Amino acid sequence: MPIDFNLNQILDSGETRNTEFKRVLTERDVKGDRKGKLIAQLKLITSEGEGRFVVGIEDIHGKKWEIYGLTQEEVETSEEALSLLCKEAGIEILEQTFYNTDKGMVVSFTLAREITPMVPETLGVNLVGRVNSGKTTLAGVFIQCQLDNGSGQARAVLLTYPQELRRGQTADLHVTFAAIDKQGEFIPMQAPLDKAKRARILDQAHRIITIFDAPGHKEYAKTMIRSVLGASAQYSMVLVPCQDEYKLAIAEEQRSGILRLDDITREHLLLVSNQELPFLVVINKVDDCDETQRDYVRNLVFETIKEIGHVPLRITSEDDLTIIHREIGNRVIVPVFEVSCVTGEGLDLLRSTLVSLPTRIPDERVEKPALAYIDKVYRGIRGTNVVLTGTVQEGIFKPGQRVLCGPDKEGRFMRGRIGSIEVFKKRVERVKAGDVFGFDIKRIDPEKVRRGQIISDEDADTKAVRAFDATIIVTRHPTRIRPGYEPVFHSSTIQQPIIFEEIYDKEYLVVGDVARVRMTFKKGPEMLRVGDRVVTREANTRCIGTVNTLVR
Repeated sequence: MPIDFNLNQILDSGETRNTEFKRVLTERDVKGDRKGKLIAQLKLITSEGEGRFVVGIEDIHGKKWEIYGLTQEEVETSEEALSLLCKEAGIEILEQTFYNTDKGMVVSFTLAREITPMVPETLGVNLVGRVNSGKTTLAGVFIQCQLDNGSGQARAVLLTYPQELRRGQTADLHVTFAAIDKQGEFIPMQAPLDKAKRARILDQAHRIITIFDAPGHKEYAKTMIRSVLGASAQYSMVLVPCQDEYKLAIAEEQRSGILRLDDITREHLLLVSNQELPFLVVINKVDDCDETQRDYVRNLVFETIKEIGHVPLRITSEDDLTIIHREIGNRVIVPVFEVSCVTGEGLDLLRSTLVSLPTRIPDERVEKPALAYIDKVYRGIRGTNVVLTGTVQEGIFKPGQRVLCGPDKEGRFMRGRIGSIEVFKKRVERVKAGDVFGFDIKRIDPEKVRRGQIISDEDADTKAVRAFDATIIVTRHPTRIRPGYEPVFHSSTIQQPIIFEEIYDKEYLVVGDVARVRMTFKKGPEMLRVGDRVVTREANTRCIGTVNTLVR
């Protein structure tokens, strides 16, 4: 009998990272050391998606593979053994393909990790702060549950790009998570980039803290703004590096006689406050400061928090956590922590706060039609059409769901379908408002997808907008802003040049001015809604505000 063509292809490809051959499985394969080795092999071949496990093939020194062939009884024994191994490994048998050959049966099993029904309770936190404020180090300490060595050991596992490794600084928006078990303890994760280990931690987690870590260097300001506006986090955490902030503030006091925080730190506080999200302030790296420096920075932080309309609350004991839990949702108090990732000072209080912070995803957001803004686009991943990532703003997404994606340059929306969903590269059955996602979207043109577009239910209220009115406040500008001004516009993950067509009731704007402005997108329409928070940016100029009216 001739060999099936597909079996020839399997033999020609040989064993790979996602394909394993075995002559036969027997009862001894589900016992002792043999069992452990086979489970490890099954997890390896399914670590990056679907895997293939083939019985009835003779492996000749790992270099050549020939048909061995099985009897019906051997096929049944192999199926039973594989089922037991897969059950213990948390792996599903998706499909079986039988091949009849002159030597007997060959069976190919298609395997995949079991799909998690849904993501654990999620708390999204934006880390915001100037360059070298210690954001990535703090994230690394949370994730690995161990202190930094003072030389950046904690952050090293989260830096993935060559330029990040060279400079020791974040260069892009990193989205990672810290896991908390049912007892309210952080679960150590020693290899955050290991897909299999991440999946095991997610299986154990009762709550996950999704951490959005944006770069602090001013050349990456647009990425920081994208993180604050587009991540749909429930809280923000502004980091203030104690000694660096002290030196900058002293220099400003000597130059101008004015006592205040550095402009970048003030802008970060104003930006997160404008989002109307509860936020915390962490005075970081306090091990580098003496008491005089620490008092100086703390007082400036308190004064700035008051200036922007909030009440600072210094956190010094567990008793203060009750106040945080009760009041933070009202967006009046701002808890202030003093922390060192080297000595551990203040870390237990900060961890306890993150464990107990209430989630801020109301039921009505989950019950609305599904909507998410695209943050990153990945093309060319094997077995996918186009993979889109971001954070769900409203509703629930499921595999197989029909969705809209757009708008394009003409204001049209493409129709597609969600093929599969992953959260931190683990397949799940659904994601809801507040969850990060990775969607494989089918039936749409990958080349027409970009950051800033939306994915939504087919019946969601979507509208492509070219012009709109917004109320803004000018937070930084060296001269005057007049009609015709062309900054970069930010809202959610949208980043596009925009024109100030008209400034209502004013000839021009300067720092501190509040005005209603007509804005028009330069390159094409975007999906906006009344109430969306916006930022415009150009060199050292910043305006923040809110969309009032959709014009056309």
